Amino acid sequence: MSSTWTLPDDLAAPERAPSFPAPGGQLPQHWSKCFGCGDDQPAGMTMTFVAGEGLDVTGRLEVAKKYQGGPGVIHGGILTTAFDEAQGMACMSLGTAVVTGHLEVDFARPIPLGSVLEIHARIDGTVRRKVYTSAEARIVSGPTADPDAVVATSRALFLTVGAEHFEKVKNFVDGTPSSPFETSSV
Repeated sequence: MSSTWTLPDDLAAPERAPSFPAPGGQLPQHWSKCFGCGDDQPAGMTMTFVAGEGLDVTGRLEVAKKYQGGPGVIHGGILTTAFDEAQGMACMSLGTAVVTGHLEVDFARPIPLGSVLEIHARIDGTVRRKVYTSAEARIVSGPTADPDAVVATSRALFLTVGAEHFEKVKNFVDGTPSSPFETSSV
C-alpha cells in the first residue's frame, strides 16, 4: 500500500462476538436493500461473504459488464464500494453496527470485466469507537486470474454506532412522507 496510513499506538485486539458465524459460515446480509450485499436491490452487487478464523471475512464479487469504467475494466468506484462492503462486513464480527469514517484504496492492476474478485478483509484493531480495517483483492477466476497476485488494497476507519443512528433516515426507506430530520416538540 502506498499511503501514509499509520495505525495508532494504542490499538487493541477486540473479541469476536459470539453471534458471528463460525469459520467458513455464510454471513447474512446486513440489510436486504444494501447495494453491496442486499438481495432486494435489483441494481446491486449481490456480494457474498464467509466468516474467517478470527475477525475477518472473505467476499466475492462477479465483475459484471455493468460495472465497467475504462474500456473492459472495473470502475474504480465499484471496486471502492466492494472494499467498503467487505471491511464493513468484517466489522460484523464485533456484533455492533458501524459506519464508514474513512476509506482509501490503492489500485495495483487492471481488473477485467468477467473476473471474479475475492476480497479478504480484517479488523486490525480498535480504539474506543474506532475500528481500523484492511483488505486486499485478488482475481480468482476469469481473464488474468492469479489468486496469488494482489490487484488492489484498502484501509478504512469505521465508527461503532447505536441502532438509533439509522432511525433518523429510516422514514426515507419505509416511504413515510415525514422528514426524518424533523424534531419532535415535547
